[in-house]
Amino acid sequence: MEEKEQPISNVVESFVVEWHDFKRALRGIDKTSFDELMIHARNQSRSCRDIHQYNLFEVIVLSILLEHQYEIMQLSDRGAPEDKKSP
Repeated sequence: MEEKEQPISNVVESFVVEWHDFKRALRGIDKTSFDELMIHARNQSRSCRDIHQYNLFEVIVLSILLEHQYEIMQLSDRGAPEDKKSP
């Protein structure tokens, strides 16, 4: 019988559970940062739902990087002088 693939959102949650001991060992600000990373992964999970051929851990890491890049772009747009802002 063929095994059914889990939705990426379930994979993200399984990693969160798997990394629970790691998170528990972190200091306060690091725990908060870890939680923020998992929020980023959850936010991107819908856009990654059709990705089946890749290593799922890599998909989660890339989704976090996409969220970070989005935040960097927003911060750059806010801090750039008017004549240098991207269109």
